[in-house]
Amino acid sequence: MLGMLGCSLLMCGMLSFADAVPEPDPIFDTIDLNATYVAIKAIFARMKLSPKEMAVLIGGGHSSGQSTLEGGTYHGNWMEPATMMGNAYFQLLAGGHNWCAVRSSDNGNALFVAKGTSPYIAETEFSPLRKYKGQIPCLETDPNKVLFENIPTVPAEELMYQPGVWHKPSGAAAFLPADFSLNVAMETYEHVLLWAADERLFFKDFQAAWAKLTENGQQLRCPSVNGRWDGPADFNYSKECAARFGADEAAYQQLWSNIRSDIKRLFDSSPTRCKSIRPTARRSWDSTGSVCPSSILRLGFHISATYDPEAVNVGGSNFATFSGPCSLYDGCAGCLQEPQSALQRIQQRYEHLNVSLADVTIYAAGLAGSYLSELRLNLMPFHPGRVDPQVSGESGCKELADRLPNPAYQATSKTVKHILAGMLDGDLQIPIKSESLKLSSNPVIV
Repeated sequence: MLGMLGCSLLMCGMLSFADAVPEPDPIFDTIDLNATYVAIKAIFARMKLSPKEMAVLIGGGHSSGQSTLEGGTYHGNWMEPATMMGNAYFQLLAGGHNWCAVRSSDNGNALFVAKGTSPYIAETEFSPLRKYKGQIPCLETDPNKVLFENIPTVPAEELMYQPGVWHKPSGAAAFLPADFSLNVAMETYEHVLLWAADERLFFKDFQAAWAKLTENGQQLRCPSVNGRWDGPADFNYSKECAARFGADEAAYQQLWSNIRSDIKRLFDSSPTRCKSIRPTARRSWDSTGSVCPSSILRLGFHISATYDPEAVNVGGSNFATFSGPCSLYDGCAGCLQEPQSALQRIQQRYEHLNVSLADVTIYAAGLAGSYLSELRLNLMPFHPGRVDPQVSGESGCKELADRLPNPAYQATSKTVKHILAGMLDGDLQIPIKSESLKLSSNPVIV
């Protein structure tokens, strides 16, 4: 039965933080874009998502100025703070020039930052290298370069904070290896170029991919509560939906309208930029500063990305939770617990009407996309009907977390010749130099 889990998900989650200690994050001090692309492509293929759908989901999740790399062991911002969710991410990514591979001084993780010499605002205003005037060398990106070694170090503080000139302070302009890996294969790069030139196409493709991602494995799909969207006619209000939400379809629509209003109030009260904060033993549990549309969009992606139709523990939006024992297995060691708890407080108001936390989470994540795009990405499809899974043990939680993509992967072993080229069927732009993947079992974030 919905919600009957022995103790509330919120309380179970709070208790688990008191003693739990996250596993150390993997450190990637070199960058191998081929290895990263192969690994991430395999993860999305497991979810029955194409390379095009993979690229639009990664880019869409990283395209808002509210989104930050914080939460794991990376620092910076993909976009400057005033940027709405849209195609500016792909415009910066296209071409592959004017970015530098650097390592963060606090942990050694490698990523790309703006070089700071181009006329583009993001390249100048928030570059962590600009003020050093060449004292920190730039290991520059190039369309023909996929392997970055002997990477120079940048002070972590420069990645965490840039004061801004024309805009409010922000993290450094930065991209993960996972972002730049979208330039490696033509099957994704051709779409990067198309989306960079056509924002409407990006929104259309993102909307379709998001619906597929978030409805993978969903057994009951009731009529959309966000209105009609491009595609075939929506579902009828079936007897199964009536048994779940009541016989009156008008009351069903009003129920979700009320929930939408509660979610909007949460968004309206959120900070303009928030960091996903990892829990500590002495946490105040005040959600201020870590709950905002970007963190809720991220939560919806992470939950949905646990989907594996071939596994006993299927995961996905209908069979996964990041509450209770799974609180530290959300892909960033608990950094999404506060957004999850904020949504649960909304769900608890409607629990007696058979509204699940899974439905509220995915609904809120889709609405977050519309909010971040200032309604240019409107009527995100959402079909209620998910159920909340029974809270599994820690091993089950870890199994789900291990399915989430890392920000980077490395090809370190040379024992299996050309394995990467074989996995990609010759699709890579650049000849492979490394032969096998080192896949971490402790994923962080994408």
